Amino acid sequence: MNPIKVGLIGFGRMGGFYLEQMQKSGKWDVAYICDLSPESREYARKLAPRAKVIADEQLIFDDPEVQVVGLFALADSRKAQVEKAFACGKHVIAEKPISDTVENEWQAVELAEGTKLFSTVNLYLRNSWYHKAIKDFIVQGEIGELAIVRVCHMTPGLAPGEGHEFEGPSFHDCGMHYVDIARWYAESEFKTWNAQAIRMWDYKDPWWLQCHGTFENGVVFDITQGHVYGQLAEKQTHNSYVDIIGTKGIARMTHDFKTAIVELHGVTQTHRIMQPYGGKNIDVLCERFAQSIESGVRSEALPTFRDAATASEYAWRFLQDSLQHDLPAIGNLETLQQIRERRRTMSNGYGLLRKFS
Repeated sequence: MNPIKVGLIGFGRMGGFYLEQMQKSGKWDVAYICDLSPESREYARKLAPRAKVIADEQLIFDDPEVQVVGLFALADSRKAQVEKAFACGKHVIAEKPISDTVENEWQAVELAEGTKLFSTVNLYLRNSWYHKAIKDFIVQGEIGELAIVRVCHMTPGLAPGEGHEFEGPSFHDCGMHYVDIARWYAESEFKTWNAQAIRMWDYKDPWWLQCHGTFENGVVFDITQGHVYGQLAEKQTHNSYVDIIGTKGIARMTHDFKTAIVELHGVTQTHRIMQPYGGKNIDVLCERFAQSIESGVRSEALPTFRDAATASEYAWRFLQDSLQHDLPAIGNLETLQQIRERRRTMSNGYGLLRKFS
């Protein structure tokens, strides 16, 4: 079949990831790349010389040959772009969150569910091989009844004040992925929660948060997330895992951003699986979306706008709950400035912002 014509709006770190995977796929024709930054546009021309590199997104919406629009700019732009895309008859791939406020997110959900056009959002953990392997093990009954879902993701990561202000503090911008995957495992909605956070380096917003609670079906969860993990350590490291506990067995995963290790301890099976981590799994997302367009049937494995809005809303609720409790501030802004300066000069690290040479 002919490659699917797509226009990418926003060519920061994530936009670059989508371009790379779409170029590898063979199923996509990146017809446009749009960004307001002259530096980003110049970089895009180097990477995609055949694409039309523009500053006016309307050219993408007005081109009848463009079938899909990728929304990878900041969250405050997305709801209006979603509305324009559907009005112009185009499918949508969006980064999360799908807008800058919960109200706007649910309006975007209403738009998506009111059209026959396809849409999806990059809730990348749902596209990972390791979570699929664990979920399949649970479905087989190997761990008995699912009882406890524990998720942890702590890295140095994006420092406060580096951008993404419309995406919210760390637990919303990044943590909503872990809110989503906990809900995906439980196959239920959140019922109760209690959150504790801390204002690291005296920054105005919490940058580490731990929340525990229950789902409506009785499954218990705890989620820990923060970009505070050894920001000024000589050699940076991280701590990321999922720990799934049933009435009879367990399943767990750890990774080092290169290799993921899944350990399955069931009543009749024991497995230890090591495979490449897979990064943001954008290749899987793009492949599933392309197959959906080609077949005319949307893949059930694709995350929905409703999934994204739900995860976003509960991430905000957990953050809000943390503000009702003691919210200590440890450290000072001078240390935060040291972190920002270090990250500006780092060439290898966690969640570094793109530098133009």
